Amino acid sequence: MRGDAGRAFVWYPFVGLLIGLLLAGTAWLLGWTTLTLPVQAGLLLLLWTGITGGLHLDGVMDSCDALFAPVSLERRLAILKDVHTGAFGVIGLFFVLGLKWALLADLLGRSALWPVLLLAPLWGRWMLIWAAQRFPYARPQASLGSAMTAGLSRRELGIASLYTGLVQIGIGVWQPLLFGALLAPLAGLLLARWAAAKLGGGLTGDLYGFLCEGVELFVLLAAALLAGVKWL
Repeated sequence: MRGDAGRAFVWYPFVGLLIGLLLAGTAWLLGWTTLTLPVQAGLLLLLWTGITGGLHLDGVMDSCDALFAPVSLERRLAILKDVHTGAFGVIGLFFVLGLKWALLADLLGRSALWPVLLLAPLWGRWMLIWAAQRFPYARPQASLGSAMTAGLSRRELGIASLYTGLVQIGIGVWQPLLFGALLAPLAGLLLARWAAAKLGGGLTGDLYGFLCEGVELFVLLAAALLAGVKWL
């Protein structure tokens, strides 16, 4: 039914947690090899990207092309539907993958990666729900993205927020390293508001992927920054 897709959003963070468990297990196995940390990080990133088939990274490229181009609203929406990738998209993809790889290598070297790997895809997919429920779909005409969000309500967002928060608490919300993960969805909220302002107040499916990747990156960045701080 039409509303089933929207109600399925409630499971997105749970799927993110399963992805995190797979990544954490793979990181543990890689730790038993003689591979250098940059190579381990590269393999881990390859798995992370392959799990979703690069779908969210495609959203990153399309979103960067549309959001950073100095064009009209109508042109931005047209760019989001264009199958071709421009310079901003290539640059955005380079920095997202490059930073993820560097941060994974850094955290592997600090032996502080496995809980971060659980939280990054968890909060990234929570961001998908919040964005889809908070902002209307940017295109007025019917589309696959608008059909997917049909039936998504505050109830689904509330349930997803509850168990996502419980997972964060269970892993260790008060540990300084993991507390930084809470900064990532806050950064994602600001990023979503900025993107929606560029698109006339709404978002599209490409932007959902862009926000998911952004929050995952913010979780890794916050953890890397806090891992280097000497706590009393």
